[in-house]
Amino acid sequence: MKYISQIILLVIIAYASYAGFRTYEISKEENEINYDYAEMHMIKYGLFNLDLWKEKLFVILEDRVDNFEITARDLDGIRRQIESYLQDLYEEYFESGKLIDAIVEARQGSEDEKKLGKLFIGLFRKNIEAELKNIDFEAQIPVITDQLMIELERKIPEIKAEISASVSDMMATELARSGSDRRIPLYEKYGGINLDEADAVIEARLETLRAAKRSFIIRSISALVFALLVLLVLNKTMPFAWSTSWLTLICTVFLALGLALPMIDLDARLSTIDVNLLDSNIHFDEQVMYYQSKSIIDVTITLLEGRGIDLKIVGFLILLFSIILPFLKMLLTTVYLFIEKSRNSQLIKVIIFYMGKWSMADVFVVAIFMSYIGFYGLISSMLNDFSYQSYSSSADTVNYSSLSPGIIYFSSYCLLSIVMSSIVHRKFRKRDA
Repeated sequence: MKYISQIILLVIIAYASYAGFRTYEISKEENEINYDYAEMHMIKYGLFNLDLWKEKLFVILEDRVDNFEITARDLDGIRRQIESYLQDLYEEYFESGKLIDAIVEARQGSEDEKKLGKLFIGLFRKNIEAELKNIDFEAQIPVITDQLMIELERKIPEIKAEISASVSDMMATELARSGSDRRIPLYEKYGGINLDEADAVIEARLETLRAAKRSFIIRSISALVFALLVLLVLNKTMPFAWSTSWLTLICTVFLALGLALPMIDLDARLSTIDVNLLDSNIHFDEQVMYYQSKSIIDVTITLLEGRGIDLKIVGFLILLFSIILPFLKMLLTTVYLFIEKSRNSQLIKVIIFYMGKWSMADVFVVAIFMSYIGFYGLISSMLNDFSYQSYSSSADTVNYSSLSPGIIYFSSYCLLSIVMSSIVHRKFRKRDA
């Protein structure tokens, strides 16, 4: 019976470890997809993308050109402008005599004509003045204006076509300068040629992964809790060293999964943005402002790879107190339980009973909760400041930040580790006494 119970515990913990490992694999794939999705929807490709603004503005201009109409009021204004221009032209050239002077200067342009004398020039000027008076240009201004307006109305379709062609050529030239979309490799990665196709594939894949991850998390935690219950039932019939070793193994599984799985997802987005420009609405879909999802191991690696010495020091401390020391404590606890000579080692006692109190593991889980609360509040506050409504624009923000499964496993390890240390310490302190 003793060996059967041991086998049962081993099978349960092995299954929990397998389910946890599958959770890690799925989380890793999900995290990669989430980072790709965040990159494709970054605000730099939307609201802060000058090329996208150009494209939307050109669409507005093309629509304005297609709907371009000259109303009767516009025609009246144009008529007044033409009449005013012709009247100014008459006053400047006819009444002032500038036109006659110009004609006379043109007539005496050669050296031979300049020798004719003032008499012939005077006669020529009088003849021109008489002819111009017969024309009566001022009385012809309304007639000329009517002819020009008829020609303008006839040319309106050609004017619209020319404006539309000019806008299209300008748009093609500007978009050609923009270069290719840097997100194309990500589209192709998910079998799409544009953002919408890639999003459809990503959403379907994420839905499948989340359902599978949720299932494996429930399985792994349920199996570990069931192992604890079995261990509690068999505690009185099982040797203390073996029961504590099984508890240590369960703690180790919780610790490994807590370190490997993401702890916090920080996700701040602009859900919708609408800007009113030229009486037209410019709409931007959901855009990611900030996204990060990292485990304790990821954070440690990032800090150790940082350039600053301060980052490396912090990374080393997290590596030592939150990764190395907890695993070392689990290992030495097992050694302490089964090897009699190790119980006389002061170093092992210090690591198990005293240095464990200085471990940052317990503090780290509290820091994770505090960081989540702080970051969540900070991001929410920033998004509330960014979100606005006005007569010309509006923006809606959303905060998808949340705690990830890693915090559940790591918190469970911290609690069980404290319980295990207390049990072992009390047991051997009584025995020594």
